[in-house]
Amino acid sequence: MARLTAAEPGSGDAELSRLALLFALTTAALFALMSLAEWAAWGGLSTAINDRPDGVEALGETLLVTGVSLAFGLLVIALVAPLRPMSKSWGWRILILTCASAAAAFPRAAVLQAVRTTPSGALYGATEWIVGTASGLVGGTAAFLAAVLLNRARVEADRRREEEHRSAQAVAELQDEELRVRRMVADQLHGTLQFRLVTVTAGLDQVAEELNAAGHASASRTVTMWAKRLDEIREEDVRSLSHAVFPAGADLGTTEAIGILLKRLPPGIDTSVTLGPTYQRLVRDRMSPMPIAERLVAIYAVEEAVTNALKHGRARSVQVRADAQAGERPDTWVFKVTVDDDGVGLRTASPAFHGLERHRARIEQRGGVLSLTARPTGGARLELTMPFQLADGSPTQANVDKPWGPDLPSAV
Repeated sequence: MARLTAAEPGSGDAELSRLALLFALTTAALFALMSLAEWAAWGGLSTAINDRPDGVEALGETLLVTGVSLAFGLLVIALVAPLRPMSKSWGWRILILTCASAAAAFPRAAVLQAVRTTPSGALYGATEWIVGTASGLVGGTAAFLAAVLLNRARVEADRRREEEHRSAQAVAELQDEELRVRRMVADQLHGTLQFRLVTVTAGLDQVAEELNAAGHASASRTVTMWAKRLDEIREEDVRSLSHAVFPAGADLGTTEAIGILLKRLPPGIDTSVTLGPTYQRLVRDRMSPMPIAERLVAIYAVEEAVTNALKHGRARSVQVRADAQAGERPDTWVFKVTVDDDGVGLRTASPAFHGLERHRARIEQRGGVLSLTARPTGGARLELTMPFQLADGSPTQANVDKPWGPDLPSAV
């Protein structure tokens, strides 16, 4: 069981003291009302009304009884507060509170005994003194406890926010490192490895020419065949691997990379990328308004959707529409992409995502949504929405809403 311990000096004593004071004032007001109820239960209110039917005496003594008990609570607070109990241990808090309550209870009991409608005698005086002392102790302890618990909740909330901030920073650093490695590997594949393969292919072609000149036509054809096979590997496999690591055109922008992706499809596939007016203006002001991490998530999701449309849906037409809308804050936006195809469509209303599942998880981690539904006119429709924060130097929502002149072409 966790223990409630005193706060360390300088670790929020002032805040704890303010909270304790607030709760103490509340308990003092409640105690005054309880004292009024006690006085009425003793018969004081009925006696005052019977003696003066006009209610003047009843009102006066009601205010007196309530005011005395309220003054008692304020006196306890005035005696305790200068001693800074929240900076001390619970033992010292209870001791200070007991002494202050006992001292303040004497004048309260004396004044109540002087009221005409209250009982007289030592028993009543002793009872009121005990009640006052106990009430001050209980009310003060409750105020201390409430302040400590509320402060602990605030500290815990601050700690969680700090942990979330550190986690977000760690994720951002990991993403930056992942992007750095992706770029490096893609550059090595696209540059160094392809250069070496081209060099080897050129060497094999030269060997084939020498063999042919020496009269070894069969060997020359074999070497030429392997040179062509190596060149195919360079053009297809190495380029595909490079694209998988870091898509071509990703540094230029999301729609540019999607456009390059669609251009790689067979000529018989009808494709188009259409930009909405808001995203056009964002692109016009800054070619790549979306941060690279969100950009890659969107590109890979669209690529998987196009692959599924061709492989499973046997589509002959793929249309991509992209736009943006304002987010909740001036520097945030929501990227919206729709991928339509004219394939065979979906077999069920809730289709399995299969390869799209990992993309959906990444999108949802960023607060977005990925859905796959049937297209009204036939085929399938993938819809992606994902919030993103504008890169440095990108326009704010207010700037985008200003007139920009003629729009960019809607289809690229």
